[in-house]
Amino acid sequence: MSTTLDATNPQAQNDPVAVESEKAKLADFTRPNTTYWVEPLGTNKGICRRDPNGQRTCVKFMALEAKQMFTFMQDNGFFCTLSLDPNETALECNRI
Repeated sequence: MSTTLDATNPQAQNDPVAVESEKAKLADFTRPNTTYWVEPLGTNKGICRRDPNGQRTCVKFMALEAKQMFTFMQDNGFFCTLSLDPNETALECNRI
């Protein structure tokens, strides 16, 4: 299952209401003791997690920038690093 958040404003990243709305969605999406992958590049800006049943669930963002996702994760007790795989572009975030 993949969820895409809809920010209908073409200038959504400049819309503080859209940014705050997406931060709230990100807060609802995160769970303790779960690994997350923040994909910061291009139109794939989003975050994914692997659920206990093995299914990968992702949320994509229109207004929330990668730096804001990264800051949110750090502020909520996650440590994010680049993957050891040089082909992987996502940041891996684990709660510390």
